[in-house]
Parts: sequence; structure tokens; C-alpha cells
Amino acid sequence: MTRTVVMFLCLGGTAVRTDAQVSSPEFEVASVKPAGPLVPSGPLPPGLWRARSRNLVQLIGAAYPQYFFEGLVVGGPAWTRNARFDIDARMDPAATPAQLAQMISKLLAQRFALRTHTEQRPVNVYVLKMSRADGQLGTQLKRSDPSCAEARTARQPLPPQCQVSATGGFQSRAMEISDFVRVLIGMGIDRPVFDRTGLTGHFDLQLQYDYGPFSGAFTSRPSSIDGVSIFTALQEQAGLKLEAAREVVDVLVIDSAEMPTPN
Repeated sequence: MTRTVVMFLCLGGTAVRTDAQVSSPEFEVASVKPAGPLVPSGPLPPGLWRARSRNLVQLIGAAYPQYFFEGLVVGGPAWTRNARFDIDARMDPAATPAQLAQMISKLLAQRFALRTHTEQRPVNVYVLKMSRADGQLGTQLKRSDPSCAEARTARQPLPPQCQVSATGGFQSRAMEISDFVRVLIGMGIDRPVFDRTGLTGHFDLQLQYDYGPFSGAFTSRPSSIDGVSIFTALQEQAGLKLEAAREVVDVLVIDSAEMPTPN
């Protein structure tokens, strides 16, 4: 999996097939072309979506983040991983991330004639566990103040004492471990992660590690520690560990796909 794919992770959506329903939202207009030279580009204005030099498997990850990780999209001809495309699309500026994911799904069905199904197969994963036999938390993982947890549960703005400080590194306040598992994808983790910590409730977490080109949520460069991996930081600072394992999970199988006609 290439690191550049991380740009797609903000997309939501719960669909499990790429043959989108007729009633799902779609782009007002979309251009699909063979990839040209990569050039720097700034933030897009509302109402535009762009993909640069992406193969079909990466585009599937944009439509269905639950299949983002390497190995969760299988099958299909070689070009689905080798051929790269540039896409420019226009949509309603008020579209939600979930609606955007549906639009990408419909685009793949229409322009790439993509058809898929799901199967359960064993894949490489990470399991998040407590690293200490006594279950003690690390110094940088602490239970949140009740007022912070209550605000997070009620989806209200966090009180001032619950705000993230400006000291850098990865920081979160009043985060459930299940939320942190999802954040790990932006921290260089390249496999699905399963929570086996047994921890419930809300926690404050601060990690300092060498995150290289990655910039996960609540990070800033000054607190990056050269040579300290996210694996080491989790164990030494949070009292958690990521163990490699094999788990049977849903994978998306490409039944058929066609090279799109450029426009």
C-alpha cells in the first residue's frame, strides 16, 4: 500500500458493494483520464473532488474505507493495480462525506463497470492489547475528566480544560479506544486493527514518535521523536501494544471491471 492513499481516509459511508443503487447521489459531472504528471495542488474549493494518479483499488478505498487496507480488495485484472487515473468531479458543496463516498461508488460502477461481492478470508491484522500483565496504563494514557467524557458523549464542545494543548505529538482528549483504533490508520499502520484491550470509557492520550511523512490527527512536527516508532511509543508511553495476527474478515472481491474511456 502506498502512503499517498491516506488522503482518502476522511471519507465515510457504510455501503458494502460497488454496484451502487440508482437512488444514491452522484456527481454532477466527472472527468476520468489516464494519470498525467503529478503536480502540487492546494486545497480544493467546496463542491469539487479530485483524485490524482490513483489506481482502481485505491479508488475503491475512497468509496469504501472499510476496505482501505492492503489485502482487503482482492481479485480483478492486473490493470486495476497498475493503471493510474486522474479524476475531477463536481458535486453539491453541501454533500456530506458519506454522500461523497456514495458518489465515488456510483462513478466506479458507471465508468469502470465495477462489480464486486464480499467474502470472508483470513488476512494479516494487528491486535491492540494491554502491554503490561497487571493491566496498568502507561503514563501518557489516562482516564478523562468526567466533564470531558460527558461533553464528548453528548456531542457538545469540549470545555476549556479538555482542549488539546499545543505541545505537539499525537494528542486526544476524551477519546474511546475504538476511536483511537480508527485514528491509527493515519499513523502509518497498514493493516486492520482489532481492539482487544478490554478498556471502556474515555481516555486522554499523548504520544510522541517518529511519524515521518504521516500527520495523523492532532499532530504537529515539533514533537516528533526520530527513530521512535508508533509501536514503541504505544508500548512505552501508553501501556498498549500492537501484535501481528491473522483474522478472518470481510474482503471485497472484484468480479469484473473495465478500463474507462477517457473524457
